[in-house]
Amino acid sequence: MVRYREYKRGACERNKDLFITAFKTTIPVLLGYIPLGMAFGFLLDGAGYHWIYAFIMSLFVYAGSGQFLAVALLSAGAGLTEFAIATLLLNFRHAFYGLSLLEKFSGVGKVKPYLIFALTDETYALLTTTNVPQGISKSRFYFYIAALDHLYWIAGSVLGAALGSVLDLNLEGMSFVLAALFVVLTIEQYFSSEARFPFIAAIGAGALSLILFSPDNMLLASIVLGTLILIVREKSMQRTQREQKIQETRKTQEMKEKYKGNGEKPENEENIGIFQVKKEIRSINTSIQPVEDKIKEEN
Repeated sequence: MVRYREYKRGACERNKDLFITAFKTTIPVLLGYIPLGMAFGFLLDGAGYHWIYAFIMSLFVYAGSGQFLAVALLSAGAGLTEFAIATLLLNFRHAFYGLSLLEKFSGVGKVKPYLIFALTDETYALLTTTNVPQGISKSRFYFYIAALDHLYWIAGSVLGAALGSVLDLNLEGMSFVLAALFVVLTIEQYFSSEARFPFIAAIGAGALSLILFSPDNMLLASIVLGTLILIVREKSMQRTQREQKIQETRKTQEMKEKYKGNGEKPENEENIGIFQVKKEIRSINTSIQPVEDKIKEEN
C-alpha cells in the first residue's frame, strides 16, 4: 500500500512536470492567441453576435483564420455552399500538415482524434520543432500542447467578445495579429532547425506564387509549389544515395577480386580494410628489407 502511494505520488509529480514543460513550450502561442482570439471576439461582436457564439465556435470549430473568414461570410449573408467551399480552400493546407505528422502521431493512442482536430498552424509548428522529453509519454506531451493552445484561443475569443460588447473599439488592422504570430513561429523554427532548404523553398514558392497568382489564391498555390519542390529534392537526394551505394558496392567487388588474385579472400566486407592494411605493411617490409640486409653486411 505504501509503495502504491509512493508510485502514485511520483506519477503525479512527473505529470505536473510534464504539464509545466508543455506550458513553457506554448508560451509563444499564448502571447499570440490571447490578442488574436480577442481580435476575433471583437469582430464577432461587431457583427452583432453574442459572446456565447465566440465560445461555441472556438470550442467546436477552432479554425483560427477560418473563424475570421466565417465572420466575414456571416456578415455578407453567405450560404452553406459558400461556407463549405471557402473553408475547404482556406484550410486545405492542413492535408499537408497531416501527411508530415503520420510518424509523430503513430502510437499516440486515444488522443489521436483530438490531436488531429486541434492541429492549427501554431500547434503544428510546436509539434514539429519540440522534442519529447526523455522518459515521458509522447501522447500526453502532445495532448498538453494541443489542449493548452486550444484553451488560449477559447479564452482570448471569449474575452474579446465580452469586452467588445461593453467597449467601443477601432478594429482596423486587428486581423493582422494572425500573420504576425505565424511569422514569429517561423523565425523560431528556422533558428531551431539545421535544415535550411525547406525555408528557402518556401520563400521561393511564395514569391513565385505571388507573381503568378492573385493574392487571394497564392497561399494554396505556394503550398502546392513548395511541396513539389521538396518532393523533387527528396527524389534527387535518394537518387544520389543510390548512386553512392552502387559505387561503394562496385569498389567492394573490385577489392574482393584484387584480394582473390593475391590468394587472400576476406570472410566479409568488413575485413577488407584489415586485408588492405596487411598489404600495406607487407609493402613497407619489402621496401625496408634491402636496407636491413645492407646493415647486416656492414656489421
